[in-house]
Amino acid sequence: MRQRVERGVRRVVPDGVADSVEGAYAAARRGIRARRANRSFERRDAGDPTSPAADAPDHVVLVVVDALRADALDAERTPFLSSLDGTDAVAPATWTFPSVTSLLSGTYPHDHGAMRRSDDYENSVADVTGLPPQSDVPLLADHLDAAGYRTYGAFGFVVPFLALRGRFAEHRLYADADARRLLADHAEWLADRRDDRTFSYLHLADLHEPVEPPAPYAAEHDVDTSIPDIEGWNYEDVVTSTPTADRYRRNRRRLYEAAVEYADDRLAAHHRRVADLVDDAAFVVTGDHGEGFWERARFHADTFADPRPAYCVGHGGAPHEAVTRVPVRTDGFAVAGTDRPTSLVDIAPTVLRAATGEDGVGGDSSADADPDAGGVPLDEPVPDDRIRLVEGTRYGYEKKAVYADGWKLMVSRGDDASVGFSLPSETETTIPPDAATRLSDALPPWPTSGDAAAVRDDVAGDVARRLERLGYR
Repeated sequence: MRQRVERGVRRVVPDGVADSVEGAYAAARRGIRARRANRSFERRDAGDPTSPAADAPDHVVLVVVDALRADALDAERTPFLSSLDGTDAVAPATWTFPSVTSLLSGTYPHDHGAMRRSDDYENSVADVTGLPPQSDVPLLADHLDAAGYRTYGAFGFVVPFLALRGRFAEHRLYADADARRLLADHAEWLADRRDDRTFSYLHLADLHEPVEPPAPYAAEHDVDTSIPDIEGWNYEDVVTSTPTADRYRRNRRRLYEAAVEYADDRLAAHHRRVADLVDDAAFVVTGDHGEGFWERARFHADTFADPRPAYCVGHGGAPHEAVTRVPVRTDGFAVAGTDRPTSLVDIAPTVLRAATGEDGVGGDSSADADPDAGGVPLDEPVPDDRIRLVEGTRYGYEKKAVYADGWKLMVSRGDDASVGFSLPSETETTIPPDAATRLSDALPPWPTSGDAAAVRDDVAGDVARRLERLGYR
């Protein structure tokens, strides 16, 4: 039973009723936030209208499966996504807020600004509770709206919504929504606009904690769902191997794989549904970052301070390959080879060129531009030694990674760490001097402000509760 105080009268409310009331209240708040975002879109400076390209797809669907790591795809578990064209990419950040801004802007976090403003360990919790400020650089949705596309953003949980709110004509905000519901609502929206041009951004939450795939999927993967905290993250014994810890880790990974299989099934069904609704649709499916399952726990614990502590568990921390490698799969967009050195910043110019014939999104990302500076359309070749960046981590000190020439340099000033790796195995090594100099010179600017991020709106409570589930107290 719960006690509620209303106008000075203390009432005892049954738990089920209280949960129902609180659920309805939360749903109403989400609706209010979505409507505010719609009004913000209406009040924006829309800019000059443009025309779509002659062969532009009528409908573009960009799906982000939160926490989808590259090696989660295989022909048996994910037959739909594995059947599509594509490659693997480096995510420009290890958590959602800066990464989706990069994905839709074609720029890195230090350019679009949607990242922590400080490199202060003591402020790291305050920074992420308030979240970074939204970027004001032009996004893909802005350009497609100017070209006559009706834009739609659906968000399975609150963080991507906070990064992108106000940039779509219509927003839908859910609380840890199941893919079935989010995709069904999108199909309903699309059915009413099949004769228009549309751009849809769909952010699925099924792999993000709490991970709760339908029971048949968990059973198929032999998940012991009786283990406490299995749907979230239990950070105890993240480095030490014990029978209890190993059992938890084994089942937590199985639960993730069950959710991946479920997401693939739902995306396959949605792909068929969209094909039935409209004649000319193009798809991109990707992850905003990956997910760590203790692969580098000892190295992480020995090298980096983490306030959770969660050493290579989940995401938002150091840019290990488990967190930075994501798949990019397309239907309707060409990719210049599966071994192309690709970053998520390449997706926005890819879609923009197909839709409008233009290349620039947040900056000059044309094929003639420096591929180290931002996104390049996926059908364009780039040098094998192209530099790709990861930055804007969420927890502890800022940590950056620079990729080029088959090498990776990971640096944290606050942790006094600079470590070289050979790829693709991510084996710790000494990088040859010339390559090490090039990577060091390419490190982007570090946060300079000593203040925590200043965004403190009505969603701070939601984020604080998530942080508590992530191990903060």
